[in-house]
Amino acid sequence: MPRAFSFLRDALLPLIVFPGLIAFGIRFIFGHLFESGLSEALGSACIPGASTATSYHLPYTGLEAVDAALCPFVAFFHAALDEPDAVALLTYFIGTAGSLIVIPAVEGWRAGRSAFLAYPVIFGLLSQVISIGITFPIYWLVFILSGGANMTRGKISQAHAEAIMFGAIAGATIPSVGLLALRDPVVTAIWQPYPAYVSLAQSAHLAFRSASKRSESGYKTTQFMYIGMLILCSSTHIATIWPLFTDFDTIRRVYIPSVVAPAPSVSAGVRVLHFLKWDMGFGLASSIIATLWFARNLKEVIALAAWNVIAIPVIGPGAALIGAALWRESKFQDTSDVKIKKK
Repeated sequence: MPRAFSFLRDALLPLIVFPGLIAFGIRFIFGHLFESGLSEALGSACIPGASTATSYHLPYTGLEAVDAALCPFVAFFHAALDEPDAVALLTYFIGTAGSLIVIPAVEGWRAGRSAFLAYPVIFGLLSQVISIGITFPIYWLVFILSGGANMTRGKISQAHAEAIMFGAIAGATIPSVGLLALRDPVVTAIWQPYPAYVSLAQSAHLAFRSASKRSESGYKTTQFMYIGMLILCSSTHIATIWPLFTDFDTIRRVYIPSVVAPAPSVSAGVRVLHFLKWDMGFGLASSIIATLWFARNLKEVIALAAWNVIAIPVIGPGAALIGAALWRESKFQDTSDVKIKKK
């Protein structure tokens, strides 16, 4: 790869693109949070001693400081759960955006990865505090600048591939289904640190099936996981969005964010929906853009860009992202095969 192209690809462009996304994310996610009065509404639902039915200042842990910190997050999600359009968006996102959990986990266990990528739980917890839309541009910037896009990086062991699948199901899928199904403030509070549950579930799985005993390549398991997620994400998108192709009003109301903050007079649920649309939009958009760094040359950049342009409306952004990750993993396998033949 020419040195000038390498500098442009691995240093200059990431330092322009992803900080720009972070800046716009702050403007539209948090700027609108305050302009719409949503921050005040969430605060009013957390006043100690409030006797109204909308108070979420509850003894979740028995520790006052922790309970006070959890309260606005619980109030936020319960405002969403009281708004049918927000529930529809959350359901769609949970069904299509598992890649935002799995891909950082895969990169975190990859042999030869940078120490900056070794603890995806940090980025996961950060996404719960400062939003997905701000965290993922940061993650992808770190990923690229630390050499994560380098196609000479190593394999995923079988033990780690199994642990990633188990962690995603036990630590993320089950708690998220519980969040939507039970709609209980205590359950919502328990759900908040779910990235830590993902990490703990992975560690528990590795305690029983250690990497030292299952050190063979986990490519086929990783491939199976990605294909399964591709089917799930695309099916969710097709079942949710395709029937609405002629109903643009619903698509706009539920899935497309407005550049104008909602009025403080509208319900908290509508304002939370607006926040979520921008939050999820920036999280997925930054991840889709980052797939262009999976390419090793201009031809592959064009191919990945074309894939995203076609796949996003047809099978959804989550499936498009998983498809790019699946292609990337196949290139690692090709590289490993070449190295074996040379030996």
